[in-house]
Amino acid sequence: MKILIAEDELLARKFLESALEEWGHEVIPTSNGKEAWEKLQEPDAPRLVILDWSMPQMDGVEVCRRIRANNKDSYSYVILLTSRTQQEDIDTAYMEGVDDYLFKPFDEVQLQRRLKVAMRVFDYEDKLANSSHQLGIYATQMEKLAEERGQQLAHAERIATLGMLSAGIAHEINNPTTFIAGNIRILNDFWPMIKDALENKIKDANDPNNRIPFIRDEVPGIINGITNGVQRITKIVNGLKTYARQGEFRTQLCNINDCIEQALTLCTNALKYHVCLEKELDPSLPSIMADPQQIEQVMVNLLINAADALEGQRQGLLKIETWRESSSVRIKVEDNGPGLPPNQIDKIWEPFFTSKAPGKGTGLGLSIIHGIIQNHSGEILAENSETGGARFIVTLPKNIS
Repeated sequence: MKILIAEDELLARKFLESALEEWGHEVIPTSNGKEAWEKLQEPDAPRLVILDWSMPQMDGVEVCRRIRANNKDSYSYVILLTSRTQQEDIDTAYMEGVDDYLFKPFDEVQLQRRLKVAMRVFDYEDKLANSSHQLGIYATQMEKLAEERGQQLAHAERIATLGMLSAGIAHEINNPTTFIAGNIRILNDFWPMIKDALENKIKDANDPNNRIPFIRDEVPGIINGITNGVQRITKIVNGLKTYARQGEFRTQLCNINDCIEQALTLCTNALKYHVCLEKELDPSLPSIMADPQQIEQVMVNLLINAADALEGQRQGLLKIETWRESSSVRIKVEDNGPGLPPNQIDKIWEPFFTSKAPGKGTGLGLSIIHGIIQNHSGEILAENSETGGARFIVTLPKNIS
């Protein structure tokens, strides 16, 4: 340890210097209080200071007073050398911040005992400082984590709110859709009579620019196109209402292929621009007891995750396959994206864990999926395929009633 000595008596200073160096300490000797104070202002100044009380220019008690007033981050331990033995003097020195006394004349045993006390103080201070530093690190980490979790929870709350609102939005869309569908049916019913009238009009007209034949030929296709569009809107709206429906876990006999088709309808926009879809849905797949809305939610989350992974890829490929086994049905969703980081596969089911860029995901999707499959007494496996993309395999018990 580095130790500063301030002693104006040469023999006493040399004795201290020799003993301390013999014990392995680095000694900085000074002959007066002013010189000692200047040394203590330097970077990496000693923490252990041995001061003679009576010195020219500045006495030891004054040096100690300045040390305490300096408010350094690390503690300086001060041992005062003195021949004064009056209790009044001792009390004065303690009040000015002296830690220990060494009465002159002293021997090496007394000096070593004082040094051991100082070492214990420094050891305790170092441990305390290290604990405070660690607590500071933990506090910063917890503050950052709390901020991130708060943002994620807020985002999750917005998503949940949007889900509840979507049922109302679907209802509002459904009203004009129903009106359009009803009028199209009426027009379609009346079309044979309109067509006959147009045929008679064509026979009576001699104008070569007459557009009635064009109208006669095109209107059926227009009616058919509007009908298909309304059916598609109705299908999407019904799917949105089903996906947004809140309630308890309720099972019923359902076909997993139908759940997948419904999820694909909901995810059309996310998939159609950059994903090539391959389906191998087993037509003989048995119906099982499950909550179809929750199974659709599982499929929607898996499909959206695959779409996100394939974003920016020129030839994104998404494969969906279903098949039956002796006591279960299985679903496989596989893409040819970048795959799952091997060191994160075990963590992807944890709430709020996400490998997506900030703002791209809440880290709740796969956790929700895992919970849904567990509620169905099933299993879900995540792995990387032989080609490197992500592969999810869902196993659900048949439980046919």
